[in-house]
Amino acid sequence: MGNWITSIGLDIGTSTTKFIVSHLSIAEQGSPFHLPTSQIIDRTVVYESSIYTTPLTSNQDIDMTSLAIILSNEYEQSGIHFKDVKAGAVIITGETARKENAEKITNYLADRAGNFVVATAGADLEGILAGKGSGAKDRSEEIEGIVANVDIGGGTANVALFEAGRAIQTFTFHVGGRLIRINDQEEVVYISEYLRPWLEANLFSTQTDRGITFNELKEICTRMNQSMISFLTGEPKYHANLLLLEPMDQTLPPIKEVIFSGGVGHMMAGNEPIQMSEVTTFGDIGPLLASTLLKVSKWSGLNISEAKETTRATVIGAGMQNTELSGATIFVHEDLLPIKNLPIVRIMVDTLDFETIAFANQLNEVMTQAKKLYEVQDPPFALGLLGREYCSYQTMKTMTNTIYQLFHRHFPNATCLVVICESDIGKALGQSLKKTSHEGIQIICIDQVDFLHGDYIDLGLRTAGEAISLSVKTLAFG
Repeated sequence: MGNWITSIGLDIGTSTTKFIVSHLSIAEQGSPFHLPTSQIIDRTVVYESSIYTTPLTSNQDIDMTSLAIILSNEYEQSGIHFKDVKAGAVIITGETARKENAEKITNYLADRAGNFVVATAGADLEGILAGKGSGAKDRSEEIEGIVANVDIGGGTANVALFEAGRAIQTFTFHVGGRLIRINDQEEVVYISEYLRPWLEANLFSTQTDRGITFNELKEICTRMNQSMISFLTGEPKYHANLLLLEPMDQTLPPIKEVIFSGGVGHMMAGNEPIQMSEVTTFGDIGPLLASTLLKVSKWSGLNISEAKETTRATVIGAGMQNTELSGATIFVHEDLLPIKNLPIVRIMVDTLDFETIAFANQLNEVMTQAKKLYEVQDPPFALGLLGREYCSYQTMKTMTNTIYQLFHRHFPNATCLVVICESDIGKALGQSLKKTSHEGIQIICIDQVDFLHGDYIDLGLRTAGEAISLSVKTLAFG
């Protein structure tokens, strides 16, 4: 029998903000030989807020006064109190994903609720989070092949590819409901600068302050979706490359199924607009983009699966805490502690035959992705090593050189490298890394930690002996 705790989720995006209350069932698991750990065994969403326009004082700065009023009202509406909240996650996405905004929100919540995972998510991380919330990650564990989640909001369509439960690739299109805006007089009042090159290449007008017909707007939306979908099918058309946020640095693998989430994904299930008045109600192309996407995706032959969540895919439920102790033999300087909300990047190390090239290739791949997601932080992430139970001196030396060289190459300005291990090799690995690294970088290496890819970890202070307290925070998605 699990214990139920109250958890909140808060998603603050460029256009919209959402608030959700969940009840999480926590069960303790352990044995006489190990410290007990906690796991989420069930989750029930008990309250979902309305979708708010994100309060901003400028194009990027959060209006904390207005956000505080929203949160206060939502706590009242949901019937919960600050003291009842034991955990939570705040996900800040899009143009609002700035360090200053994260710090403001963290400081506001510090004295008002439980322990929160606060993550700033760029397009890549936002796409992965949406894919978890929509069910794409889970679906990829049920079928053979790749599942693509396409999360379409106001300004971008974030794509995350999942295979066997793992995010393998991310990319972003300039496709979204707010890229073209129209007023009640059926005039174009705004066109995003990011969309203009694609419009020009496809011979559409980029002039604003002009009238536009329903059929013209529908043709633009249809062509935009055809362009995006053609890229996903591996046969790019209509200058699809001009819709990409960044050029692709790897080949797109074959996609088995596609799931659509986000605000536009949600509107795909609605009624198809048939006249301009149904579009001007929203002041943008969102409804037409959704209805034409439904048709284009069916014409393409792609296998479309229904999302578990659409508008609230990015954050469903919230974080729970799993507090434990590290191993007794670790390598850490106390003056670096505590460190909070550090993302974990996992890599599997072969327990039988250690292959230097294979290890280096795998490590380079995860650090390349981590650089996209976490570059602004210091330390940027915790490197989690799974599966290595024993290391010979030569293997330890090779692992150490590879880890340090690749970390320094990808993060030359980082001042701290954090490594966490499942097995009891923390102190030896930490000492070896310290000998290998230059003087300007500090090393933290801890062991005997259970973790999952995508978790966040808090590194606390020393308790008994050399051990430190740990808090592994798992984002709970539906």
